[in-house]
Formats: sequence, structure tokens, C-alpha cells
Amino acid sequence: MRIEIRTPDQLKKMRKAADILRAAQAAMQKRCIPGVSLKELDGIADDIIRSAGAIPNFYGFHGFPATICAMLNDDVVHGIPDARKLQEGDLLSVDCGAIWQGWHSDAAFSLVIGGGKANARREKFHTTVKEALLAGCDAAREGNQLGDIGYAIESVIKNSPYSLCKEYTGHGIGREMHEDPHIFNYGNKNTGARLKSGMTLCIEPIVAEGNPAVKIHTNGWNVVTVDGKDGCQWEHCGMVTSTGLEIFA
Repeated sequence: MRIEIRTPDQLKKMRKAADILRAAQAAMQKRCIPGVSLKELDGIADDIIRSAGAIPNFYGFHGFPATICAMLNDDVVHGIPDARKLQEGDLLSVDCGAIWQGWHSDAAFSLVIGGGKANARREKFHTTVKEALLAGCDAAREGNQLGDIGYAIESVIKNSPYSLCKEYTGHGIGREMHEDPHIFNYGNKNTGARLKSGMTLCIEPIVAEGNPAVKIHTNGWNVVTVDGKDGCQWEHCGMVTSTGLEIFA
């Protein structure tokens, strides 16, 4: 396993890819209201990424047919954005990425349609997963080890009623969307590869509200919970520094 240290020029391109991704995320978030379809959100992201001169990195990846992965309620990951329309109180996770001059960004956000007043249970769930993400980002600092990231994420989830979907991991990112290393969302302190400033990573807790067992939908893509309870994904991409992950998107 080789984890590369990025040059200033490479980091400039990755930050630009992340800027474009953040613009797409912001535009989608504005349209996360009742009556808007998942397919419409996909079109918004695709338009913004392409109009900026970038390329959506999910489209065509292993045959994936869209620009975003859109996960609604019991979806966990890899959701195809279809004609389903958002409803008040739904839990939505959106994963997306962009390529700028050969360099990748990749990030995911979650939200409740209508906010916490619409569904306090789902608001608590997704904000706990975000807390786990930020704990992992804080642990992604020079001198720590990969296991410290997983330990930090797992510690938050262990103190909650939720469950990690352990088969899904974070990853390195750069010239490819998925590079070394795998970043597990669980682990032990002081284990794994040593982190150095300039490494670029995606930290990505994927969590089930109930039982972490999952299955693949009949469409061959959407991963859903077996028990029908909610799934949630949050993800940041960025660079290891002496104070934690510099979050690009």
C-alpha cells in the first residue's frame, strides 16, 4: 500500500474539484423540498459540474447510470436517483463527486426534508452520523495512524443506538476516486499506516439506524437495510494536516 503526498499543484486542482462539488451540493440543498424528485436533484448536480468544465466522476463508474447517489430513508449507499419525490420528514443522503483536470473530489451530505421539526428522530440520527464524521476528520492529523480515524468514528456510534455498516469504508482520493488506503469506520488506536501532511483522504461513516445488515435492491444498485429502518451517509474529502483534516468538500 502506498499513500501519496500531494504536490501544491495537485492540491490546487483537487481544491478546485471540491469547489465545484460544493457548488453542486449547495444547489441541490436549496431544492431539497417536498415534491422535488431525486432525478431532478441529479440533473441539478450534473448541470453545475459540467457547466464548470468538470466531469461527474460517478457517472459511468462501474456502469453507474447517474451523477449522484441519492439515498432516501432505508437506502444506505449507491442509490440511483429515480422518480421518487421528496416528502416532508424524509431522510436524504446525497453522495457526489467531480473531476477537474484529472483530479477528484468526493463528498456526501444528509438532511431531513423540512428539518428537525418535520422529523426529530431522523434529525438526531443524521446529526449523530455527522458528529462521527467530524470526529474522524479531527483524528486525521499528522502523526496519528489510520486506526485512530476508525476508532474516533466508532467511539461516537458506540455511544449511540445506531450501527456501523462495516462493509463500507472511506478511502484515499486523488487521480482516482478510490485510492489507497481503505479507511475503516472502526478500529484501534495506534494501528495502521502513519498519517502525514499532504495525504488526501475521504472519511465516510455509513450507518444504520437499526440492524446493520443490508441487501441489494432489485435494481442491482441501491443498498437498503434488511429491517427497513433508515440508513445515513456523511463524507468529507480533504488533506491530512497537523491539526486534522483540511476539509475540501
